[in-house]
Amino acid sequence: MKLRQILVAGTFLASAALMLGGRQAEAAVICPPIGADTTCGLIITVGPGGALSTSATGQGPYDGVEDTLIGVVNNSGVAITTLGSISSNVDIFGFDGDGIDTFGAPGNATDTTGYGGPNTFFTNISPDLRSGTVNFVTAIAPGGATFFSLEEALTIHSIIVPEPATMAVLGAGLVGLGIARRRRSKG
Repeated sequence: MKLRQILVAGTFLASAALMLGGRQAEAAVICPPIGADTTCGLIITVGPGGALSTSATGQGPYDGVEDTLIGVVNNSGVAITTLGSISSNVDIFGFDGDGIDTFGAPGNATDTTGYGGPNTFFTNISPDLRSGTVNFVTAIAPGGATFFSLEEALTIHSIIVPEPATMAVLGAGLVGLGIARRRRSKG
């Protein structure tokens, strides 16, 4: 009986160590070293059904002042073209010119902010600069990843990602409005 308990405990500890080590290794693969950071400051993971979760690595800010390098991992099983609208209680979309592109990250032609990195651009930025939509130039395949940056020294508690249920209700509402408008224009 004791041998079995020792084996179970050893297996659990080894699994935990691999998971934690894997998370650090995963973060290093997603975000290249930029400025003062050697990896992502935050990681947003898209899970099954579009569930979004955030985790922190303890890095940042990459500019030494107030900007956060963010990695995105797609574990949803389908290609994704957007994270949807993300928000904060601070002006995360108040881009002030020191985005990751100025630190040597490759940019993309669709991003005009310098914060999008190789595959990300932003739309629907609110007037108070606290919310906006994060989009991808090329869809992130299942198991794929990319990175971008936002203003402020962000933590997992200062960024709000949409819940899948909220996105589903919003999508259903928009479809309903489109149908109603179409019927109205026919009548």
